[in-house]
Amino acid sequence: MKKQESLFEIARVKRFNLSIWAVLIGTLLARTSYFMAWPFLVVFLYNDYGATAFQVGAMLATSAVVGSITGLYSGYLSDKFGRRGIMTLGAAIAMLSYAGIGSANELWQFPLLLIFTGLMRPMIEAPAKAVLGDNLEDRKDRELAMNIRYFLLNLGGALGPLIGITLALAEPQHLFHLTGATYFVYAIWIFTCIKGKPAVDKNASSQLPNFKDTVKVISEDKIFTRLLFANFLMMFVYSQLESSLPQVIVRLDIPDAASLIAGLVLVNAITIIVFQFPLLKKMEHIPLFKRTRIGMALMGLAQIGFILTPADWPTGWLIACFVLSIGEVIAFPTLGVQIDQLAPPHLRGSYFGATGLCALGFAAGPIVGGAAIDNLSPAWLFAGCGLLCLTMIWLYLQVEKRTQETEQEPSVQGA
Repeated sequence: MKKQESLFEIARVKRFNLSIWAVLIGTLLARTSYFMAWPFLVVFLYNDYGATAFQVGAMLATSAVVGSITGLYSGYLSDKFGRRGIMTLGAAIAMLSYAGIGSANELWQFPLLLIFTGLMRPMIEAPAKAVLGDNLEDRKDRELAMNIRYFLLNLGGALGPLIGITLALAEPQHLFHLTGATYFVYAIWIFTCIKGKPAVDKNASSQLPNFKDTVKVISEDKIFTRLLFANFLMMFVYSQLESSLPQVIVRLDIPDAASLIAGLVLVNAITIIVFQFPLLKKMEHIPLFKRTRIGMALMGLAQIGFILTPADWPTGWLIACFVLSIGEVIAFPTLGVQIDQLAPPHLRGSYFGATGLCALGFAAGPIVGGAAIDNLSPAWLFAGCGLLCLTMIWLYLQVEKRTQETEQEPSVQGA
């Protein structure tokens, strides 16, 4: 029996060309600058403009929804016209949007600017993932590149707020000017380093004459749509960590609740950064779908931990958060790899764009979670999330079964 090749081989990194490095370095640059400024948005909207919690929530939710529903079209445009142009345009919109947020002087201006920040994200992220697939022929090479990109996203998410706190002593608006300048550099970087056209067969691209046909192809892909729904549920469950769990802790009158909430954020960030690659090395020979189910099972186990933890035992909340974070670091990076393996090369951008719909789980999570806390109890919310984890595992079993059947069909027909 042939021994499986390791994901961790220096030869794989040596095959990363300039376009790959442009995406990876640009990801760290853009994500760091984003998190450097974004956490302060709520602060100065409240302090300087007197925005209510509902107004801020509505602005952020609208931005997220715009990004989710425009992702498919952004990906389609990158398939049709090339990754470089769409990513450069996205970076230019980001530059203007963030500079605008830093310069805005009336509250009504922020909803418009935040809509554009939602619009630009899929214009950069969906084509960026597709670039990795366009430029790496080997499946394992692409898997490693996807995991490095996920790591850099989280590293930027950890570094950004630290830099922001250091710089935003009095005028947090200036951070948005700096973020806008960073995206200007990013736009030039993309345009200079990334190839203008996807590296796919020209005959294949002719199979996709219009957007309507793209939507039809994707919607009829039963494997992909089930995968999409499973990951929508996963985003919904994960969103409770950032939205509902802090509300639960505050309402339980836990002493020094603010420090505990900050501790949960810190545990989550450190776990992702420290454990991603060791766990990937440990589990690299476990099939991808099974690996994802393990991560989902740990996320479900964490919900039990949240239910059983007494209000006066802060360590229990931290342990449950750690278990959830381990589940996240196992399951989340696999989505990009799975989509890369599922998508036809000439539809790679469209498939990655469609995955933006999963982010609607982040938008729905705080709304449903808040309603559950107000009208039921935290235990009901976490129990419901546990059941959703079981549903996700069942969907992944169905996806794996259907994938195996599809892979066997050509050999059966040729027999």
